[in-house]
Amino acid sequence: MTVETYLEQGLLLDQRIRYHLKKLEDLRQTANSLPSITIRKDKVQTSPSGEAPFVGALLRMEEMQEQINHEIDQLEELKKQMTEVIQQVKEDKLQMLLAYKYLEGMSQAEICNLMGVSRFTIRRWLQSAIDQITLPENAMMVKLRF
Repeated sequence: MTVETYLEQGLLLDQRIRYHLKKLEDLRQTANSLPSITIRKDKVQTSPSGEAPFVGALLRMEEMQEQINHEIDQLEELKKQMTEVIQQVKEDKLQMLLAYKYLEGMSQAEICNLMGVSRFTIRRWLQSAIDQITLPENAMMVKLRF
């Protein structure tokens, strides 16, 4: 695994969490909009399985929430390890560059404006910083799943 691939994992995992949170919110809206069981003297309306229609949505919501919690735990652990890896870089400005790019997910234009340097300088600094990093033997490799 390359240093760039390792560092990009945090951004991918963060995007995956945001995606799952959006899907969870969609499920919540679905569960809130499903009709409940209606009981009248002449007719009983139920779903084919005998469960209320919203039960399936609630079960999917619970599973998705567990997955999101697991991914958040992974992200916290990965970012802690990434911070330790970034600290291998000698110069503070290069450490900040890596933090902005890989921990904060800032764009190159945002970093240029913040640090007051050109895109060329950012690319040069980024390569210099990456060249100083040696991945630990226990480097996390996050397995993303849908």
